[in-house]
Amino acid sequence: MINKRKTIQIITLIIFAALILLGKIQLWMAVFLGGLLLSTVKGRLYCGYVCPINTVMEVIDKDAAKRKRNRLKTPKWAKGNIARIGVLVLFFITFIFVRKTGKNLPVLPALFAIGILLTVFFEPSFWHRYLCPYGTLFSLFSKNNKLGYSIAEEGCIKCGICVKNCPADAIKLEEKNTVPYILKSECLVCGKCKEVCPSKVISYDNAKYKEVA
Repeated sequence: MINKRKTIQIITLIIFAALILLGKIQLWMAVFLGGLLLSTVKGRLYCGYVCPINTVMEVIDKDAAKRKRNRLKTPKWAKGNIARIGVLVLFFITFIFVRKTGKNLPVLPALFAIGILLTVFFEPSFWHRYLCPYGTLFSLFSKNNKLGYSIAEEGCIKCGICVKNCPADAIKLEEKNTVPYILKSECLVCGKCKEVCPSKVISYDNAKYKEVA
């Protein structure tokens, strides 16, 4: 049975594809901006429910897990703010160029293709957390949101399964045998941690998070 999140993902992916075929992909920016505003209150719901790149990435992730296909880890040069900010700056420069010149560059389709291609060879967090310019914007806008996934200390068996299954590397474990915590500005709100938690101690609520250092 297809759950609510999957239904929304399929519908929004169809809309995204239709806009590309109709040559109206610029209209998707309205959806993105709406998601950006919503992220200030409810976190990165756009990433987990709406983003067409993530929707297809999840299919690739599932296939890789089924085939037990190991993918490359995120390169060390990408881990940090320099790469994220650099990609975001390049994104804005391209956006300004398009606005100034009137040239219809396929920015969104290009990012879609890059995200999918990278996920075939690399772990999903390489794109989600470190390279996606949209993800970086959502990370900034969702720092002070009130709702999100949190892990209850009481009942947690400290197995680390949620940490291993988070596609955005947003769940951290400071030391062994301690309760993991969620980085709210990086959480995709996809609910995968809740799905795999054997103790059922992860919930979407008034979450208490630790911020990224």
